[in-house]
Amino acid sequence: MSSSLGERENGIIVAEATSLIILNVVSLVGNFLICWTVYRSKSLRTTTNLYIVALAVGDLSSAIFVMPISSAVLITGDWRFSDFYCNIQGFFVVLNIYVSPCLMALTAFNRYVRIVRTNMYPKLFSMRKSKIWIIAVWCIAIAYILIQVFAGNQAIRFVPGYAVCSTTHLKETQKIVHYSIVIPVFVVAPIVITSFCYYKIFRTIKLHNKNVMPSLQASSNNFSRVKISRRELKISMSLFVVVIVFAFCWIPLWILALLFRFKLVKSLPRNVALFVSFLVFFSSTINPFIYAGMNRSFRREIRHICLPASKQEPVSERTRPSGKTDEELDEPNQTRLNEVELGVKAAYSENTD
Repeated sequence: MSSSLGERENGIIVAEATSLIILNVVSLVGNFLICWTVYRSKSLRTTTNLYIVALAVGDLSSAIFVMPISSAVLITGDWRFSDFYCNIQGFFVVLNIYVSPCLMALTAFNRYVRIVRTNMYPKLFSMRKSKIWIIAVWCIAIAYILIQVFAGNQAIRFVPGYAVCSTTHLKETQKIVHYSIVIPVFVVAPIVITSFCYYKIFRTIKLHNKNVMPSLQASSNNFSRVKISRRELKISMSLFVVVIVFAFCWIPLWILALLFRFKLVKSLPRNVALFVSFLVFFSSTINPFIYAGMNRSFRREIRHICLPASKQEPVSERTRPSGKTDEELDEPNQTRLNEVELGVKAAYSENTD
């Protein structure tokens, strides 16, 4: 298999390499800041943010093990590294392909339970159980990759069109088995779960805004089911934006991979294949901006980290009594304040008199 990218004009070389280096640096810094911010601030150590950190770790692994090698390849024009580096890069490429959709689905399910099935949230998404969910996803994906490689079904090789190393199939019969597992487990199931969860979330929000008053007047029990804080709405919206961006960036890769694996197309212009790779890299780069742009707590903490001249305690810590987290504060007192924003204060007073 060829390891060369072919003839390219100097302008193309500079544009491709510079673009990927910029994406690499921004992704590295942005995702590190997200992880460090949550680690540094007790108020941000919530179960939902744990899933955000898990997504950021996946993006960070791409910025550390995938993008730098691809940047070097785009500069030199061919693969000049040993098989060891190809195996490392290919492993993390495939790992992110499997893990990212599953983490998106888990995050969507977290939001679904928080908004729609609030009473079940402490039982399903304690900090300990959330860690177990995340670790299980990573372990299953890692185990599957290693089993396929060590069983002799797949090998990791350089793919010039995408400028990355990835898995190739050594046995035609095993390819069918592989995709009969991967597509339902790592693609279809996450898409179905994510779509269902956000459909129910936005349906609940719509019903909440439209029918909360008569529901509250009917019974106080109904009231407990429709309490939705403004903070939870913002978190759900920001994570939904992440899902939309993820789908936009990753669906082209899935489509092309299936077309090539099953030989439905024989060739593809190099610039199209490379553009698909850049979309995936862009997905890893843009997520930190979505988290910070739509979450005031993240913005405050990142500002405090990037502007250390201020010796004051981070705002998010100073504004929370006894170091409580957002989820601990999202109890009746905090919810009552948020409900003023949603226009249901009067209904709440009626049911608590």
